[in-house]
Amino acid sequence: MIPFIAEKQIHQVLIGKINLRSFEQWLYEDKVLESSNPDLYLELISFDYSSEYEFYDSFAKYVHFYKFEAERITEYLNSIIDRDENCSHATREMYELYCHGYEFLQKLGLIYGLCLVDCSHPVSLVDGCASIIDKFYPDIVDDAKNVIRWLEDGKIVFKGQDNGYGIFEYDDFRSESEIVQGKA
Repeated sequence: MIPFIAEKQIHQVLIGKINLRSFEQWLYEDKVLESSNPDLYLELISFDYSSEYEFYDSFAKYVHFYKFEAERITEYLNSIIDRDENCSHATREMYELYCHGYEFLQKLGLIYGLCLVDCSHPVSLVDGCASIIDKFYPDIVDDAKNVIRWLEDGKIVFKGQDNGYGIFEYDDFRSESEIVQGKA
């Protein structure tokens, strides 16, 4: 068993949030792994950090990706709420995640995300996406905040392995009214 902070750091490398150099620096500075899992620590300090691909092959087995799924979805939702440069991608992602099995994203996926799927590829239609996105606000913000609240309150709890599409099994502890609130 590895400490959560070490698992999180490995996960951050695997998804490209931090680079190998930063991870290696963290490894030498933070002694939690050295004392809690000396075998893994030895494996990590012996690793040749010039190869990112080998890092994945060697260390992905130590990460339970489902533990980080709520964080990943919350990042998309915050992008929608903040209406940042990734907002349209995050909105389309709600549709993709819904289609692959996250029923709790039905409203965000079908009402908002689906509207952007058709205009996401041809260059001539990309400008049209901005005007479509304008119509989503402010309603989309409330819907995104609802999902964040469900995740934070433990009403959606991820577990187990993914289904091959990067979608994890989850338990849905929302009330009947919250389930209706999330439907399109």
